[in-house]
Amino acid sequence: MNQPPQILPSVSLPKAANRDDTPSDKSGGENVAFCDSIFAKAFQAGASDIHFEPFEQAFRVRIRVDGSLSQIAAGPASDYPQISSRVKILSELDISERRRPQEGRLRLVIDGRSVDYRVSSVPTRFGEKIVLRVVDATGLNSDLTKLGMNAKEAQVMATASEQQYGMCLVTGPTGSGKTTTLYSAINRLNQMERNVTTIEDPVEFNVFGITQVNVRRDLDMDFPQVLRLLLRQDPDVILVGEIRDTETAKTSFQAAMTGHMVLSTLHTNDTVTAIARLRDMGIEPFLITAALKVVVAQRLARRICQHCRAPVNVSAAQLKSLGISPAQAEKASFHRGRGCTKCNGSGCRGRVAIFEMLTLSEKLHDMIFENASVDAIRQQAVKEGMRTLRVSALSKAFQGIITIEEASLFSGRS
Repeated sequence: MNQPPQILPSVSLPKAANRDDTPSDKSGGENVAFCDSIFAKAFQAGASDIHFEPFEQAFRVRIRVDGSLSQIAAGPASDYPQISSRVKILSELDISERRRPQEGRLRLVIDGRSVDYRVSSVPTRFGEKIVLRVVDATGLNSDLTKLGMNAKEAQVMATASEQQYGMCLVTGPTGSGKTTTLYSAINRLNQMERNVTTIEDPVEFNVFGITQVNVRRDLDMDFPQVLRLLLRQDPDVILVGEIRDTETAKTSFQAAMTGHMVLSTLHTNDTVTAIARLRDMGIEPFLITAALKVVVAQRLARRICQHCRAPVNVSAAQLKSLGISPAQAEKASFHRGRGCTKCNGSGCRGRVAIFEMLTLSEKLHDMIFENASVDAIRQQAVKEGMRTLRVSALSKAFQGIITIEEASLFSGRS
């Protein structure tokens, strides 16, 4: 159960007191050292996010490692204003503004390596919650197999994105690695003879050779407006950070049909429901079939630690519950991490993407024209060889890349 940190405030707070005016027992130097230690711990643990969270009597700091949050520090509530101010100063945020959300960027050098963070500050009842997300462009890799695609999937994605025009969509929930996949794809296209542009909210990675534009709604620069402007700048490849409304969807598909390669993301559970979502947004079936080159659905799964990886036996009951036949199990090599210092005893270190990839055959074109149901389209796609998220996850479990328990998280999908 999520329990509050067991820490007493260093200063008793009267009921009517303003917490931001309450003095701290710590010196400024101690708070600076505290923040530095948090950044160092997060870096050493390979954290993707750092959460500074204020509560009534205490604050805590949590980091997200391989998708899971864990607490690494806590302190009395009276210390939090100075700590949050320190983070805001480093992020070039306005420390006098505590009532409005703010966003910023932060670059630190830790153990000789430059680390970039995207910073978000949101006012809460007991102070500002600050979340820092690591933005690491070194994780981008033009070799898509390094992300988790098999050779065939990587070839399909490369072939689709290298065409002169069309649309490539990546779907999945927030935090599933969609932007990393798209940037890895356009890194292949980032060449002298191509004009590559992105529209994002906000820009995730800083990449030389790519024109990157931030959405600014306060200046009437939303996704559709910026896309229309960029179409006058002779683009070859355009990455639209997210298709979230009808206007963005229609403008993106129009661009994809007029000689531009467009890559974007969509929030749907799998590849086939992306077709239904586009239809709901008012995209005509003929535009979907003419422009859409590939739809990729993805999730992130925890990778078994390679330093303490060991084979395990899986019970017949568990195999049956996952729909794995004895013949399939004989060919598999199931593993699990024992836990070591490298993985902090968790048995997992790092994450790998699970992919589902849909390309449109003539039969699927016809079904989309006829407004066939999602289930009918999915059955046809599987019949034509599409590997679902479930199959992809089980394949990685068979190879000993992820545990069978991790693969079972996708067992509800066909």
